[in-house]
Amino acid sequence: MPQLEPITLEQLERVSKELELLVDQSPMIDRWCSGPDWSIPTNRAFAPHCDRYLVGDLSTGVALLARYRNESESTTISGLEPLWGFGSPLLGSAPVALANQIARALAADQGWDTLVLPGLAVSSEILNDIAASLSSLGEVGVGIAIEREVADLRLGHEAWLARRSPRFRRNLRRSERAAEEAGVAFVDVSADGETFNRLHEIEGRSWKGKEASGIAAPEMGQLYEELMHRLAGAGRLRLAIAQLHGHDVGFIIGGVRNDIYRGLQLSYAEDVAPLSIGHMLQWRELRKLAETDTVAWYDLGMSIEYKAQWSDHRIPSPVLIVNRR
Repeated sequence: MPQLEPITLEQLERVSKELELLVDQSPMIDRWCSGPDWSIPTNRAFAPHCDRYLVGDLSTGVALLARYRNESESTTISGLEPLWGFGSPLLGSAPVALANQIARALAADQGWDTLVLPGLAVSSEILNDIAASLSSLGEVGVGIAIEREVADLRLGHEAWLARRSPRFRRNLRRSERAAEEAGVAFVDVSADGETFNRLHEIEGRSWKGKEASGIAAPEMGQLYEELMHRLAGAGRLRLAIAQLHGHDVGFIIGGVRNDIYRGLQLSYAEDVAPLSIGHMLQWRELRKLAETDTVAWYDLGMSIEYKAQWSDHRIPSPVLIVNRR
């Protein structure tokens, strides 16, 4: 009988290579955010006291789950990532079989009210089969899918640029000339995992910092500091700082996993907003990735209006919700 096997973040760290292999075998999921580099730090930062479980076998496929209790005293079982819903908890080539194991394990567990499985960017047929596997537990519904914007770099940055509107290309070139004339420079600090204080200082002069959001928020700061250390240690951090007259004025953080670059955070001081520092950081990173890295896809993250003009594809990740009978 499958069961919820308790597991700690430290134990998950020790099997991160096995988890990465399962992520690569998983059909159509967000592979960047389903891997341990994202799921472990987000869980540690935003849900440090939750109970964590593994269902399945590391050699064939696992579900990584956590138990969350809200203020109304109801209990939700979901994936390790407690906020956005990018990552899939079902890792392996057979998500329907994993759903069957979850259904059998949760049928014998009285300590939950709702099951939420996010990040299921699978075919409609697989999604229906997963839902059918869970139907014995209660009423199954599909929640609002989080959407990601993704740029296609397979043919290089010039091909990507040619797909943009004439207005976008014109404005980008105008902003590039203005930044050059003003003396904006860009410094690649990807190999330095100790730059977080510099980024925090920039964020404090941005609109995000003034609203105590972005990496200025305590949990977000913890998340991104750990992410940077993990990625830098593996040689997969991509980090650039924009400078004006030798002073830091903006930054862009991202990470590479196989042929995917995931944009993580971008920010700039409010006083340099007229120089379009954000767009310049994005454009520089996109060109560099296409020219020097084996990156095919630039994942811009959660769909926001300004990202659409940089994107070639909008990818939804449906969420299955089971309300227990």
